[in-house]
Amino acid sequence: MLSNAPRFVQRLAERWQLGGIFSWTSGAPLNITTPLQTVTNSTSATSTNPVTSVTVTTPDVVGDFPKSFGKVTKVANGVTYFPGIQQINDRSLAGVTTANGLNGQFSNKAIADSQGRLLLVNPVPGRNGTLGLKWVEGPPLVGFDANLIKRVRMTETKEFEFRIDVVNVLNHPVFSVPLPANLSINSTSFGRITLASGNRRFTMGARLNF
Repeated sequence: MLSNAPRFVQRLAERWQLGGIFSWTSGAPLNITTPLQTVTNSTSATSTNPVTSVTVTTPDVVGDFPKSFGKVTKVANGVTYFPGIQQINDRSLAGVTTANGLNGQFSNKAIADSQGRLLLVNPVPGRNGTLGLKWVEGPPLVGFDANLIKRVRMTETKEFEFRIDVVNVLNHPVFSVPLPANLSINSTSFGRITLASGNRRFTMGARLNF
């Protein structure tokens, strides 16, 4: 290619190298929880220490809540992982006495779909929740990195090399999983994603090989 072109044109056209790495990682399993302590509690190892266990109580699943329910969705006031759901008062509110305004202090919530059909509720006293541990899978991670290298032969034993490395070519946000506090059905921030990364980054370098 361009073998009959002037020498400087040949030097510009030859010895280019393009490389790339595409990665796709499935999301981390998530525990949907409730802060209520029942007679029997499940335990789960922490992400930083697989030996140490922490108390995890799950809610009762009473509606269609499949493993594939989660999806990163931008809403008016941020990003959520459970689109189309709403928080309503837990059904156990009906059993709270009105004496001294106690029912007004009741803060337990339930999760319902957009039509108001119940999906997740707090377990009743003396029972553990029926939703399994690590039921929902977090958002997957997709990455595409690339590099471009140009080498110019200077002499028989020396060459100049220039390269550009690009991290996250697509420049799309990489959303983290919701914080543990935002996976409790009683949290007012249930399902909210508050952390993200993924800025595109260029690194340029030059070297002399001899």
